[in-house]
Amino acid sequence: MVKTLIRGGLRTRLTKGERNRIRREGSIPAVIYGRTVASTPIYIDSESFKQIAAQNGYGLVEMNIDGLGSYHAMIHHIDREPINRRVLHIDFHAVSLDEPVDVEVPLYLTGLEEVEKQDAVIQQQMREVMVRALPAEVPEYILVHVSDMKIGDNLYVRDLPVPVNCEVKSDPEDVVVGVIAAKNAPPETEIEPKEPDLVHDTEGQGVGAHEIPGAHE
Repeated sequence: MVKTLIRGGLRTRLTKGERNRIRREGSIPAVIYGRTVASTPIYIDSESFKQIAAQNGYGLVEMNIDGLGSYHAMIHHIDREPINRRVLHIDFHAVSLDEPVDVEVPLYLTGLEEVEKQDAVIQQQMREVMVRALPAEVPEYILVHVSDMKIGDNLYVRDLPVPVNCEVKSDPEDVVVGVIAAKNAPPETEIEPKEPDLVHDTEGQGVGAHEIPGAHE
């Protein structure tokens, strides 16, 4: 069940000065779009975003936007300042709770210490996997256990511990993780533990084919 309620309103002036004013007043410029709502510039209260980060990492929320209405939505993209990481803009994708969505879910590794004991190095080839599920059943992240892997082993997409209500859309034969002897690793290769983040932040990747005209104006 969706628990996080996000309140906000419409943005009527799409200028830099207006965006800065919104941020000074404790809100975040955003956009919402989807099959049932055209791309619409909005703002949300910054405290609402803190609730998302604390309670709902993958971003399924209930939105109540003055002048627009109520929607269920998921975070599609977050723009942040590169230095202090302050949130500048959020894209919300309106969804229906009874219609599956395709979502890239982060992959995090656990059990790295056991690999290190073999004088081996983990090579993580994939950091996300595409899954299809109902919005309320999309996992925040998938934890990949590597403690039993030996030198020469590969773990494939087909081996991932995906929840039963999720369908994997990535190629099942793609390698997620490989283990090689440390002596064979490139000089810059090192084991890098991946800890779960509360919010799947796609900053720097852009929205690609899903770019919404005027969303960041």
